[in-house]
Amino acid sequence: MNEFYSLGFLLNRAAITMAKSLNDGFEVHGMDLSLSQYVVLRCLYSKYALSQLEIANMLSKDAAAIKRTIDLLEKKGLVTRTPVRTLKNSVSITEKGEKLMPQILKIADERIEKALNGIEPHDRELLQVMLDKIYVNLNNKE
Repeated sequence: MNEFYSLGFLLNRAAITMAKSLNDGFEVHGMDLSLSQYVVLRCLYSKYALSQLEIANMLSKDAAAIKRTIDLLEKKGLVTRTPVRTLKNSVSITEKGEKLMPQILKIADERIEKALNGIEPHDRELLQVMLDKIYVNLNNKE
């Protein structure tokens, strides 16, 4: 591999391009949604209610960034915060958010399918395994 096209460069370039593609897909379909908002909604759609810290940990994101994203989603009526105890909220997707998720997931799936065009199913699985292994290796706090 050319030294300029290192693993880090290729991963970053793919991630940025994928984010732009998803953002464009949402915009084309008239949805006021960003990638960061989409991934938070997707977490809540699959897990129902989570704390901001749980979402931040799931997404390997800064808690402050997640708070800002949740603030935006709350203003749009897509999520709601419910106080659980002092300084802790449970965040859940609203009925409005749940109704939008099938359309949101369809757009995301179309963009992901475009990204994986020409990649055989077994190679897709291998790619997921390898990316997860990279994450685990780098996140391992030995």
